[in-house]
Amino acid sequence: MNRRSFLRLATLGCACCAVPACTTTGTGTAPGPVAIRTDLIPNGRFGRQRKFPLCVRYITIHSTGSRGGTAAAHARLLREGRIRAKTKWNRRGYNFWHFTVDDCEVVQHLPLSEAGEHADHDGPGNATSIGIEICEFREPARQRAAIERAARLAAWLRRRFGVPPDHVVPHYFWTMHRFNNWHKPCPRILMDGGRPGAKWEAFLRLVGRS
Repeated sequence: MNRRSFLRLATLGCACCAVPACTTTGTGTAPGPVAIRTDLIPNGRFGRQRKFPLCVRYITIHSTGSRGGTAAAHARLLREGRIRAKTKWNRRGYNFWHFTVDDCEVVQHLPLSEAGEHADHDGPGNATSIGIEICEFREPARQRAAIERAARLAAWLRRRFGVPPDHVVPHYFWTMHRFNNWHKPCPRILMDGGRPGAKWEAFLRLVGRS
């Protein structure tokens, strides 16, 4: 995310009391603990002009990298086309994913039949994985709540699509072949020294218990 988008996000970021109440949507029979509010990127705009089918085999976990921004704030940035691609290999000109999770709610931005642009440009990560972004907070209690909510969402999606437990992966998992096979240290809130370690394993245990 560029600095201009980050500043907009900081302005849009708000406390839980300002976020609309979560409501279950037509995305599936999600149980109450992971009720989903739909706020889709407009059809035919901001990356959805060109659609690629999603064949769900993985769930990819990210964190936003913008402390204090809520799920509602990220949804607004995506809906207004404010998160533009930063590389020429992004095929649709924008970065976007399926869900953003904070300490209060889950917001869906993209149908689960469509691939996002969140993992590895034209690699298998985008084509085969649902992208979940976890919001980042300075307050430990809010961060913990967001991580726990993301684990519940990942568990529900895993059951819904028959995704094996070891196919819940960090963004780090995907090889960035356009960047000399680099692995992005993401989700940074769940990495140890830029790599999956104890924090990531703790998250997977949360997914397994949810």
